[in-house]
Amino acid sequence: MKVMIFIDNSNFFNSIRQLKYGRRQDRIIDYHKISKFVISYLSKNPHYKNEKLTHIRTYYYDGEYTDTLLNRIKKHLSTIENTSENQEDRHKIQEIITQTVSKMEAQKRAVEKFKDHYFFEVRLKPLQYGDAGIFQKGVDVQLAVDLVSNAYLNNYDVAVLFSGDIDLYESIKSVKHLGKHVIIFSHINLMSDKMIEICDFYKDIYRLEDSQLDEFTHIFENRP
Repeated sequence: MKVMIFIDNSNFFNSIRQLKYGRRQDRIIDYHKISKFVISYLSKNPHYKNEKLTHIRTYYYDGEYTDTLLNRIKKHLSTIENTSENQEDRHKIQEIITQTVSKMEAQKRAVEKFKDHYFFEVRLKPLQYGDAGIFQKGVDVQLAVDLVSNAYLNNYDVAVLFSGDIDLYESIKSVKHLGKHVIIFSHINLMSDKMIEICDFYKDIYRLEDSQLDEFTHIFENRP
């Protein structure tokens, strides 16, 4: 059976970050190990133990930090007068600029590293900036399109999603109608009941054993 993996990095990253609170663990994701973990995990499931599971491709989705985004934030800062009354607002925006520069550099390094991962494709959508701060736009749409189009092309039998985004509900329903299996890994705090009901199998990342988490993450710090 052909297996494709779809990673909504915002949801996945936050799922791993949730382990800080319940399990006192700071973990870093090893993205190149995820496909091996998935195949190993599925092979132990009674439904797949007699099947030959083949990893076809992993798709990684995230919002992209761009120069356009940075310039938009700087432009916003320039519109706020440098007065004592506005110092708090200016400080907040300057902090956003500092964080954006840092995250942009980190993302560039990560994407460069991803080029060495086999059968791993990066899908980035430019991040937006508005009154609510920095936000994603179009990431979930791209994931949904890839999920459905690859199902129609019969490129996979099993879709493994690292995402609990409710926006994927209708797409999951569509690919199931095409006879595909849909498996979701996400932290229970980031999952809705509807998503648990619509997928064929759901695994709460919090419920994975440490030995299983070690297959695709490593501990950065144990918290007291």
